[in-house]
Amino acid sequence: MSRQVTVLVVGAGPAGAVTAAALARQGVRTLLVDRATPARSDHDLLLSAPAWHSLRSIGVTASNQMRPVELWFDAGTRHLLPDAGFTVESRLSLEARLLAHAIESGAEYVRGTVESWDGHEAIIDGRQVVHAEHVVTAVGAVQQGRSAHGAGLSCARRFTGAVSSRIILRLLTPDDSDPRSQPACAWLAPGADGDYTVGVTVMGGTAASLEPARLLDDALAALGIAEPGRPLGPVISGPVNSGFSPDPDAGDLRVGDAAGLVNPFTGEGMSSAIQSGLIAARCIAAHIGDPAAARRIYARDLSATFVGYFETARHAARRYHLAWRVLAASAGSDSAFFVKGRRAILLPEGLSELAGAEPLALPSGVTPLLMPFLLACDEVAVTTVRHEWPFLARLLVTGAASTEYRIRPAVLLFAAILADGAIPAAGHASMGAAIELAFLGTMALLGSAAPTRRDRGVDWQSATCVLASDYLLSQASRLVAEFHPEISWAFADWLAELAALRAESLTTTGSAGARDVFAALFEFPLRIGAELGKVSPGTGQALRAYGTVLGHMFLHTEDILAVRGQRTRLDATLNALLTSKVSALPALLPDRVLTARTLQQDPDLRSAALTVTSKEARTAWHATHEATASVPNSVSRLILTKFAGTLGEPALPS
Repeated sequence: MSRQVTVLVVGAGPAGAVTAAALARQGVRTLLVDRATPARSDHDLLLSAPAWHSLRSIGVTASNQMRPVELWFDAGTRHLLPDAGFTVESRLSLEARLLAHAIESGAEYVRGTVESWDGHEAIIDGRQVVHAEHVVTAVGAVQQGRSAHGAGLSCARRFTGAVSSRIILRLLTPDDSDPRSQPACAWLAPGADGDYTVGVTVMGGTAASLEPARLLDDALAALGIAEPGRPLGPVISGPVNSGFSPDPDAGDLRVGDAAGLVNPFTGEGMSSAIQSGLIAARCIAAHIGDPAAARRIYARDLSATFVGYFETARHAARRYHLAWRVLAASAGSDSAFFVKGRRAILLPEGLSELAGAEPLALPSGVTPLLMPFLLACDEVAVTTVRHEWPFLARLLVTGAASTEYRIRPAVLLFAAILADGAIPAAGHASMGAAIELAFLGTMALLGSAAPTRRDRGVDWQSATCVLASDYLLSQASRLVAEFHPEISWAFADWLAELAALRAESLTTTGSAGARDVFAALFEFPLRIGAELGKVSPGTGQALRAYGTVLGHMFLHTEDILAVRGQRTRLDATLNALLTSKVSALPALLPDRVLTARTLQQDPDLRSAALTVTSKEARTAWHATHEATASVPNSVSRLILTKFAGTLGEPALPS
């Protein structure tokens, strides 16, 4: 028996079913094949917010009860992760819904085993010959095999009883004294019916050398569950693959676990399974008649979508002790640099969620001008850092497939170049990348100094801050010297000014030093943009004034969000802002004792702080309008106005 289809999807798990559904919804003739498997015991799994949104986008229903996430390193170091919500789903129920949705969308489903594949012809169960233009492999880690640096084991079990209303991720650092000790992550998912699931993923070793029952006992102990409820089924375990390595020369498109898209820190793979399936479907649909082009574009888009995320995973799997040492050493830090770093490494968030900022709403007519420039900035920045510091690359971009703008320095540079009508050139993207690298390098030094160590050994927290900052600033300086040598002197002076202002803010009690730091940060992209665009002196002066008050407004809105207990753009807590002197509140309330505790416990003080900083933020916002009124180009003026409005939103009347 022989048949012809456009796409053959091998494997009907989440990644395969999503791929088949997305293709069938576009009218692509798709055959979904999966071997018959016995029914398994069920357990709950974690579905991230990006995965939830992706499923909803193709019409799949999922629980909308987002639960808060708490990250544990030890008994005394726990972080509640704002806006990092997961839903909890039954694995068997979700898989059944995804398969049913693929069939309802028009994909043909066949039970069987693909025994061979020679590029265009597959044999199913030794009797059915299928001719397909495209093949998608979604068979997971069991059949696909695992690379040496990506091997791991994951196991889970459901229990009766309720022990927590929050999702808990508990990171278990390898034992210093045992070189064979493996990193692991235990997790707890509270169920909808008063039960809960405990799981654990261990990277390294083999399924034969790791005992699932013992791993689950260790996970229960790490999560503080001394007396678990009655087990609801056996321990469920299986291998996982984090050896992400997109290969455009392969004869198929691999999605999900088959592509090594499992985070070795947490074992989470559902989010990337769903996302990779949608990317594969998009690439195939765009290149129906050219399978080689589809595979090439798919490999490129995977690398762009997961930039820094699975590169970080490979780095940790090869040298996991170092990566986990840094995570563990900085576990007690709530500085912006380490908070964002933890989110980048551990959570399956989209890049826009990592930015922690509201979308910048701009008219569609701006897209043809601005988007290519921002993508070019991303490409330069990512190419510069992704090999040496991969997780930093993840913090630098908004995603090639994103249709939303974010408040970022490159937008200010673009608007300033455009201010008198000049068109930003592609070469200007290197300056945008340099400025954003410098912003991130500065962020690494905004937190409080790590406590002095009394024991011998490497202070990984301090070392990481210094090394990352030096690396980012040096790479930014290199880009400027290579592509814009005429501005090197101005860039060097700016870095020296930032260092001096930051030192002053740390050593002067109650000063307005923090305002000056952020004024300098936001003013520079506009000043350099004005120089690159050769704007008139009057326009240049207006742009610099705009940048200065924009920096003031940024700091005030950070204070507002922190005092309200909301997530800040820097991902810093109120305590972190105050102790590291990245706050204007001490200068605005010099006669009051300001700590995170006093502001939280004293309603009158909290109200006074919100009143005074909101007033300052609104004053700065009005000043941005006065400055932009002097900008001749209407598109530049629109971008700057929208940027200030988005940045000042926490202080503006609703």
